Amino acid sequence: MSVSVFLGWLYYYLQAHRSLLSVLDLVFGVIPGVRTEEVVVLVLFWALLLLGGYVVGILWVTKMPLLYMVTVAAVGTFSEFYFSTPVFIPRVMVKLILMGAAALLGVVMTEAYRRGHIYILTDYRIIMKKKFISREEREITYDKITDIHVRQGILGRIFNYGTIVPISASGFGMGEDLALASTFAAANVKKATVGFGVGGGKSVQRPRAATYFSLYGIANLRKARTIISRRRLESQEAPILMRIENLLKEARDNS
Repeated sequence: MSVSVFLGWLYYYLQAHRSLLSVLDLVFGVIPGVRTEEVVVLVLFWALLLLGGYVVGILWVTKMPLLYMVTVAAVGTFSEFYFSTPVFIPRVMVKLILMGAAALLGVVMTEAYRRGHIYILTDYRIIMKKKFISREEREITYDKITDIHVRQGILGRIFNYGTIVPISASGFGMGEDLALASTFAAANVKKATVGFGVGGGKSVQRPRAATYFSLYGIANLRKARTIISRRRLESQEAPILMRIENLLKEARDNS
């Protein structure tokens, strides 16, 4: 909603400052029939939506926020150029109004998505469920957990909530961060273009999982971690205790 207000303010600001508009016209005045201030707002409209969807998608480990933002941007752009508006409403405002409505809908959908998550700690396993449009469910037994990753931001430390990612030996709960760098150079040699490039990358394994494959944003984080750690220790001790019990039973039977 605040982004829509900002873009609307920017549109009227550019209209009121012709000197700045003339400078921007050198870069953005490339579409016939579309004014420069409209192009500037359109570019920022797409850039902010795509950036927001990309960031949220990385945090949630899902592509749905990005697809939602692309849909909003495409519908807003189509509505701006192909639907007639009243004279007193600039056509650039069509997509901004749609953006504000989509933001309100996004808040409702985010809350519905959050409420669609159910986490259950039993005596033997952790059950993680998600019921939002589709259904996802995952179970992991305590004896399969090799590590526990706890993530808590500033607000989480204040309001006592956070995320627990159970990690298994098979790689459950792990993600990958990849950094790439490359360079390319070209030169004209005897009426031909010759070029070469060099690139490289590095990846790092980090605890990361989708919201329904981790205990995401749960309250009483310390209590939940204590329960999981205790159950995990008990599951590791159980085979040893059972073996000792069997040995004692055999010794008693032989005596």
